[in-house]
Amino acid sequence: MRRGLLIIAVIAIALVPASAAGKKRHSHKPAGVEGVVLNSTCPGPCAEPAPPAPTYTGAVTITVTRASDGQQVASQAISDGQFRIRLKRGLYDVSSVPPSPPTCEPTPETICPMYGAENKAIIAPCLTGETQRVQVRRHRFTHVELHVSNVCIV
Repeated sequence: MRRGLLIIAVIAIALVPASAAGKKRHSHKPAGVEGVVLNSTCPGPCAEPAPPAPTYTGAVTITVTRASDGQQVASQAISDGQFRIRLKRGLYDVSSVPPSPPTCEPTPETICPMYGAENKAIIAPCLTGETQRVQVRRHRFTHVELHVSNVCIV
């Protein structure tokens, strides 16, 4: 009987440290921003009320700057409209930045619309993005919904 209790005690003592070692003392959950970029361009006359905006599927860069000093802390190029960026807690400006239009260099075969510095054409960008100020809290991802629209479509 004593021997049986001794075996049970030894097994119990051996199992307790093993189960305690499997548990994490401090769980580090990431924080940051995640979200979607939507295409808010109305092809033709805009309907009232407007239908839900579809996900933007073109090239766009998500940039994150600290609100306190304007320092860029993160950037992510996407093409599927979805993003997730890890950040420390704090106040940030999150922007959707569409690509700039290419410059035009005049050649005998190419006529450029308007010239600026260095004899390169000034082409106004049609795609415009959006910036939102967000608060990132500890251990949480803040959801952000940004928009890109084509202002050249009327």
